[in-house]
Amino acid sequence: MSQIAELNGGPGSIKLARSREPIVKANELLFVHFERPDIGKAEQYLLDFGLTVVAKSEGELFMRGTGSQPYIYRISIGPEARFLGLGLSVPTKEDLQKLSKASGRPVVPANTPGGGSVVHLRDPEGVAVDVLHGFVPNKPLPVRSAIPHNAPNQIVRVNDTQRPALEPPQVTKLGHLVLEAPDFDVSVRWYIDMLGFIPSDVMCLPDGALVGSFMRLDRGDEPTDHHTLFVTMGLESKVDHVAFEVVDLDAVEMGQQVLLANRYRHSWGVGRHLLGSQIFDYWRDPWGQKHEHYADGDLFDSSQEPGYHLLDRQGLYQWGPDLPDDFIDARLTLRRLWMVCKTAVRDKARLKKMLALKSSLSKPGRAWQG
Repeated sequence: MSQIAELNGGPGSIKLARSREPIVKANELLFVHFERPDIGKAEQYLLDFGLTVVAKSEGELFMRGTGSQPYIYRISIGPEARFLGLGLSVPTKEDLQKLSKASGRPVVPANTPGGGSVVHLRDPEGVAVDVLHGFVPNKPLPVRSAIPHNAPNQIVRVNDTQRPALEPPQVTKLGHLVLEAPDFDVSVRWYIDMLGFIPSDVMCLPDGALVGSFMRLDRGDEPTDHHTLFVTMGLESKVDHVAFEVVDLDAVEMGQQVLLANRYRHSWGVGRHLLGSQIFDYWRDPWGQKHEHYADGDLFDSSQEPGYHLLDRQGLYQWGPDLPDDFIDARLTLRRLWMVCKTAVRDKARLKKMLALKSSLSKPGRAWQG
């Protein structure tokens, strides 16, 4: 970033610093937790999406991927369809004690598959963040190898054919989730300072104001996903989507075929993201919640410094269909109208940033799509 650009503002003129001494460094994303009014309907969608049942009762459903996490998706029966929270792990029991001391919340036994101990945190927007240690991992399930592809300078298949099975893709893990927060600055700092997340790529308005951050776990020299959490400014606190890794492009595409056949609502894809590089495909569950299949994401170690980018549609993908207008829920409900009015009275600067954010995402991602 040149001195002229810094003086004139623009992406990178305002920095999002790492924490020098976070309370702990979370080392794994474990699960997401939703409330649903119909567990049977939720279970069928997740089976078609590629997850496997771990435990089920009248009031709870736990589902896993092929990895060693005891479960990656938890559903509790309830009157609403809503996001309840997420789970992370830490490397040591001493980490739980540090979190307990910093938050004033006790370390208690986890009464979920895998057991262990947990500290029940709340982020600044009230999202439940359960931090666990000492749980018993599952035995990983067999996973097919990525399908080798012939290329002009690489012949790997002769007298053979390419025939992926028409079946739900194997979900290997919960990869990331996207949280919207009205006060982005407060929320993003909480995840950085409390749980040790590292910014990978930071999204900015034209004047350099920060409105979103892709963040990864800090595992030192061990590479980890480009982002495990994306926090972005929004009108209300909610989860935009949850994302699950599959083996390769064929798994993404065959997953699309299965979900089309079962008449679920498609949201966006197939395409390749710019930041993170994942091949993606988004689907909505029976209550409209977006779920992503992805493959071939970037991996960074802790030495990689963050990039700063203008937030617009063009920066969301390299190839694929343009972002549909309904991908971002911009409906002005009574609740949101009330929040806009409160923000207009109490924090005009934040309202200005929200309006600028909305404007930046309203233009087509490619000039030929205008």
